[in-house]
Amino acid sequence: MTSLQLILLFMTVIGFNNHVFIISPLIQTAGRDAWISVIIIFLLTFGVIPLFLYIRKKLGNESLFEWLRSHAGKSLSVFIGLIVIVYLVLLLSMSLKETIDWVKIVFMPETPSFVLTLILCLICSLLAVTSLRTINSLNYILLFFITILGFFVAFANLQVKNYKLLTPILEHGFSPVIKSLIYPASGMIELIFFLFIQHKIKTPFKFKHFAIISFILIGLTLGPLIGAITEFGVEEASKQRFPAYEEWGLVYLGHFVEHVDFLSIYQWLAGIFIRLSFLLFMTREVFTFKKRKTENIFLFILVPIVIGLTMIPISDLKFSMLVNKVFLPAMFWASFSLLLLLVVIVAWLSKRKGASKNAFE
Repeated sequence: MTSLQLILLFMTVIGFNNHVFIISPLIQTAGRDAWISVIIIFLLTFGVIPLFLYIRKKLGNESLFEWLRSHAGKSLSVFIGLIVIVYLVLLLSMSLKETIDWVKIVFMPETPSFVLTLILCLICSLLAVTSLRTINSLNYILLFFITILGFFVAFANLQVKNYKLLTPILEHGFSPVIKSLIYPASGMIELIFFLFIQHKIKTPFKFKHFAIISFILIGLTLGPLIGAITEFGVEEASKQRFPAYEEWGLVYLGHFVEHVDFLSIYQWLAGIFIRLSFLLFMTREVFTFKKRKTENIFLFILVPIVIGLTMIPISDLKFSMLVNKVFLPAMFWASFSLLLLLVVIVAWLSKRKGASKNAFE
């Protein structure tokens, strides 16, 4: 995998979260000033990037979990691995649940949720058991059309946007902006995925590459965020579950072309397909199994767990509140805590190894 391939992959995987899931709670919390919190998190991200680069430098070209196993023993490696597995399973379940709810709301209300969940999980699992190269290759094709459609809806809706709706700025003070920081942060912290697959990157991945992907991810957040506010107004946008989808309903070209919101179905399903497949693929990277068959068996053991969590009976309203108030903040703090823990462990083990070498010299 090259640096460009990883940037494009993260553009789809992390970008989907930033573009779809965090927009609604952002507007509900910060209103028309939500874009300010996105800018602040973008700037703060540059303070976290050195932590990723430090860990990569210490690991070299070795897998994080193999490095932990060889430097600290199997117990610590398994402990960290289990934390990551739980983290990935929860992300998988949330992403899948949001998608199934959206599908039933938009165009398949009569289809049983279990059937939709099972089909999507099986398709994503089939891609996850292949290779990262296959996921990247498919991402090229899907992302190309996702991007074209994204620019299409953005430019087509220029005729209905009113940027005066972004003012007055800080009408309610800075407090709502501070409270909403957790949401863009919960998207940007998914850059931690880099640590789980950094050993597969064959070209240098430097600060500038992180800066590029951070800039892209912030753009993917600001686009639908500002679009929703300028097209619907902050009050209406705050009531919408998926503002990025609702923006497609406004698209029209002249008097003869309208109702093209079906194109958003491709955008969503293509994006979630790559996101879920990549998350499933990463679960295979956590524990180093000797046989490929064992890896696949482990993956297919996790899939029923994901399906079970997705099928927990909960109303759409309660689930939306759970995601906004609990899940997204919890995922940020869990991810950030894991990053700090890895920095401390890697630094300590590297120092201990250096001291051992000096003792023998």
